Amino acid sequence: MAFTLQQAQRMLLQARERGRLPHALLITGAEEAGTRRLALSLAEALNGARAESLETLRHPMCRIIRPGSKIRSIPVESVRAVEPFLSLRAMEGETKLVIMVEAERMKDEAANAFLKTLEEPPPQTLIILITEHPDHLLPTILSRCVRVPLHTPGAGLHLSEAQRAFLPAVQQALPDIGSDVTALALRADLTAVLAQRREQITDRLTEAVKAEAKAVAEGTDIKDWESRQKDATAAQIETEYLREREEVLELLSLCIGQAVLLASHAPDVKPLVPQVAELAKRPLPELLRRMRAVDALRSDLNYNVNEALALEARLIDIIGNISL
Repeated sequence: MAFTLQQAQRMLLQARERGRLPHALLITGAEEAGTRRLALSLAEALNGARAESLETLRHPMCRIIRPGSKIRSIPVESVRAVEPFLSLRAMEGETKLVIMVEAERMKDEAANAFLKTLEEPPPQTLIILITEHPDHLLPTILSRCVRVPLHTPGAGLHLSEAQRAFLPAVQQALPDIGSDVTALALRADLTAVLAQRREQITDRLTEAVKAEAKAVAEGTDIKDWESRQKDATAAQIETEYLREREEVLELLSLCIGQAVLLASHAPDVKPLVPQVAELAKRPLPELLRRMRAVDALRSDLNYNVNEALALEARLIDIIGNISL
């Protein structure tokens, strides 16, 4: 169950009054849902810290960790920088508050270092992780946080860049759903979008590492920074690509899922595109079967099934001709 900002604020303030506020919170959802505003409200409730945004939050008992550098990652140094702060003793009635923005951008070393803090939290401490992508965090981190998912009732959908790139192909395929030819065409479009996104991610991160290498070379005697970061850069590229691939598949899941809701006469469903409403006129059992096929595709890819083979096999079930 997801909460509105107001519901989450009320719930957490009541937990504080009862002395049951956990030591670590995982606030999930889009920024528009109020994830950062919820963290700000806790900073005010716990320490009297007031600010217009996390960027302007200044208080002796508050620390903010956010992605840095052009590749938008959270390095282990950022995590270790708050360790001396956490070892301090808070003043009476105050709480040591650490807020990490875009927590999914922690590098592996940073995540492992942060896990140690979560495993043995100092007294008078609250750690808040904010992310739109909780599935990108280590399971061991997720298990040590109380999740607070947020949503904004009535808010419009916000598509990512990758989703916007794939949306025209989905709109073209939905009216002809039930055709194997349409399924093959959508597979070609999807493959092209994914290849383009991988290329763009590779170019962006490679250029960022080159810029970092130049800065490091100018400030130190290290001349092979770029080659040292080769494996890390490759891992970062793969992580970004897998995230965007999941976003693209989420778009397909969203469209068919909305059709299922409309076919079930669920209230307050606003179709992402007009083709979804037309799709909803099909038999509900058919739509449910296609929805299960989307879930099966996502599951296959999560278990590292060959991407091309998974798309070829599953898109026929999602878009092509199926018998009930």
